[in-house]
Amino acid sequence: MIEGLKETILDSKREGKDILSVIIGQDDVKEKILASLLAGHHVLIEGPPGVGKTTLAKHIAAGLPQIDVVKDCPYHCKPESPVCPRCTAKVAEGQQLESVSIAGERRFVRLQGSPDLTAEDLLGDIDPTQAFKYGPQDYRAFIPGKLLKGNRGIVFFDELNRVTEKLQNALLQVLEEGIATIGPYDVDYPANFMMIATMNPRERAGVEELSDVLLDRFDVVKMGYPASLDEEKEIILKYGHRMDNIEVPEEILNSVVGLVRSSRQEPWLDELEQPASVRASLSLYEKVQAMAILNDRSQTTIEDIRKAAVSTMASRIKPSPESRFYESPFDLINELVEDVLKG
Repeated sequence: MIEGLKETILDSKREGKDILSVIIGQDDVKEKILASLLAGHHVLIEGPPGVGKTTLAKHIAAGLPQIDVVKDCPYHCKPESPVCPRCTAKVAEGQQLESVSIAGERRFVRLQGSPDLTAEDLLGDIDPTQAFKYGPQDYRAFIPGKLLKGNRGIVFFDELNRVTEKLQNALLQVLEEGIATIGPYDVDYPANFMMIATMNPRERAGVEELSDVLLDRFDVVKMGYPASLDEEKEIILKYGHRMDNIEVPEEILNSVVGLVRSSRQEPWLDELEQPASVRASLSLYEKVQAMAILNDRSQTTIEDIRKAAVSTMASRIKPSPESRFYESPFDLINELVEDVLKG
């Protein structure tokens, strides 16, 4: 358990606050995630893009208290008990370690899953030139990876199931023991962090199957789209950009959200491998206001939605291979618009 996480969660509970109020709705999901973190477990959130997974992880990190760390230490070592090779070597040489305080946001590291990501990117590597000069176990020979920079903090690993099997194996020791062994060298480095990872739904293309042994290191929580139209409207009004002097009547707001949500419902869901996310609702809400401005109006209309829908949603949906619209997503959106906004 990283410093301050347990206290942050319990203090919020005692005060009757929702530490994850940044996410509207999703009460069951938030409870399960907090329970896992309180138990000291890494969390893997399975869900489609645009449902707030990154926002959730950042908000947890932002709620963490300040801690003292060794200045310029990439591992956030405790000044009174350093553990990384760099700091321990300085202590051995009689050097004084200068400390600074860092906020919770600084204890957040984000990694983006990709087939091109390597173990060296995550864990770091030995610089052969420096290893020859100082020896492979000297801290000056080591180039730290991003994962180890999450020491004493939260590592957010987005789209974990886009990494290769080799990289999955490289994560096993770190997640289980909090220690990273670098390459062929007998060099261990501390890696004390909580990982919040995300995973695209298993049926989506371009993802790798996560190994059973890696999954065994996580609690898995499923996170979906907002449960109701009202919840999604609340998200739009809270996070969408409201342009000055432009009115968005309730009817228009309902149509914006209803149009996007229709892509997640029958019969249109059968045509889509990936329906439109909340980001599409936010984008469409903002774009219909821009349409009104361009037409010298102070109020948005249904016609603004018709004009903005295709360009807003086309990049945010993906027709399924079996769909008659597989080669023409624009036509799919046009038919969706006519079906939802008819009359």
